[in-house]
Amino acid sequence: MNFIRRCLSAAAALLDPRRHRLARAANRPCQTPGSAASGRNTGGMVANDQAARENDCSQARSQLAQQQNTPLGLLLGGTAFVLILLVTLLALASIERNERAMSRLLAEKGSSLIMAFESMLRTSMRGEARVRLQILLKEMASTSDVQFIAVTMPDGTILAHSNGNRLGEILRINGEEADEKTMKLLAPGSQTRSAILNMEGQRVFVVYRYFMQPPPGQELPPGLPQPIIFLGLDLSPFEITRGQDRDHVFMLAGVAMLVGLACLLALYYAQRARESRRRQRRAEGEIRRLEEEIRRKEKLAAVGTLAAGVAHEIRNPLSSIKGYATYFGMRFPEGSEDRKAAGVMVREVERLNRVISELIGLSRPSDVRPVAAPLEDSVAHVLRLIAQDAEKRGVRLVNSLPAALPPARMDPDRLGQALLNICLNALDAMPDGGTLTLGCTVEKQHLVLSVTDTGQGIAPENLNHIFDPYFTTKGHGTGLGLATVHKIVEALEGEVYVQSRQATADTPGRTTFFIRLPQAGKAAGHPADGPDRQAGEPADRQKGED
Repeated sequence: MNFIRRCLSAAAALLDPRRHRLARAANRPCQTPGSAASGRNTGGMVANDQAARENDCSQARSQLAQQQNTPLGLLLGGTAFVLILLVTLLALASIERNERAMSRLLAEKGSSLIMAFESMLRTSMRGEARVRLQILLKEMASTSDVQFIAVTMPDGTILAHSNGNRLGEILRINGEEADEKTMKLLAPGSQTRSAILNMEGQRVFVVYRYFMQPPPGQELPPGLPQPIIFLGLDLSPFEITRGQDRDHVFMLAGVAMLVGLACLLALYYAQRARESRRRQRRAEGEIRRLEEEIRRKEKLAAVGTLAAGVAHEIRNPLSSIKGYATYFGMRFPEGSEDRKAAGVMVREVERLNRVISELIGLSRPSDVRPVAAPLEDSVAHVLRLIAQDAEKRGVRLVNSLPAALPPARMDPDRLGQALLNICLNALDAMPDGGTLTLGCTVEKQHLVLSVTDTGQGIAPENLNHIFDPYFTTKGHGTGLGLATVHKIVEALEGEVYVQSRQATADTPGRTTFFIRLPQAGKAAGHPADGPDRQAGEPADRQKGED
């Protein structure tokens, strides 16, 4: 059973990986409610994503349909062949082992009969030796198992035979008289030998040895030939038993093979069921991710609609208010309260203009120009920009990027903007000082840039909202920073996610933002297909702070 399980696991490991990826892509929802409306409201961004997703899904489904036609027959056929071969080899080995055991029993029986015959001959050797020898041969050959007994010279001449008519003739082997070469091949030496031969006109189990060997330490006189005794045993019981054993072994082998195939099918369909459950869980996770993405894009679409409608209606009055505030401010003396009030009006109008510009920019499709560029330059530039602010807050900056990173496929300016927003949020999370560390790890086709701070962490109830527009846990800011980061990274065919641990009395807080970007010159797979995604993590990890 363990062997079958290993065979099945090995075959599944060879056949399943690509099929799993295709199944994931094919099961990914290609049409989502409200996507068309969101696409119109966001300048076509969602519509473009939808078209690309539909194309990917159709290709994945066609490839999956092609692959699903062969693995079942291939897996069952290959494993069944191995199982049949194994069972056949075991059956043949068992048959051979039984035949060796039976041959050994017959050889021991023949050797015992020869020894008994020689003992009787020694004790009754009175009178004419040749006559006594012939009588004993006939008596022993009369038993049911003995077909014949013959004593011959080394050249094959019969000295004594259970058939008295054969005296003085040549021993017949394979239907012919034995020649000198054949007899030399049959020379027994000092051991009793046995073989299945066609001897004396019948197929028998022959046990033979030198006849009446001298006691140990004695030798025959020089020039005296040593006779050979041949004892032919009936093969019928041997062949009947061998046939019964063969039938029994093959019957057991057939039963074992059927049981093995049944176990194989059970294991295969059990694995299919497990894979179906895994695929269902992945599909459910992907559906949740897409639902979150749809909700986020619907929010962006609503913000875009609001921004497009409000911008033209508000900007003109704001320009007039700013102009009049500037005009009236100039009419009051420098340093007067009225002039200060006019300055406040001008600054608030400018702030409203910035908010409207950010809204419009967030709702438009990202204008990125991906090129092959080193991450080190973007990280070094951002660290220079925040160095002074970090020094004022008592934050230590650490650049832990490894040397000789492969280039990433990115827009250096837009990535720098996203990285700067994350770093500024990290500095705001450490008002009493701490450490801000930037690092990077290399995956098969991606680079994962990490930004880690030692701030207070994020409350669990805020984890699913950090990339929403206008969501902020700070007392200042518009709450659009991380929404902009998400939009930029998504436009670069990457992924942004966060892991966070809130500070407690015993453990310090820790928050890490990850930006996952494709390497230059390598295809950017779907984020869920990444080899380094931790087990159990959702496809869109949102744990962070704004």
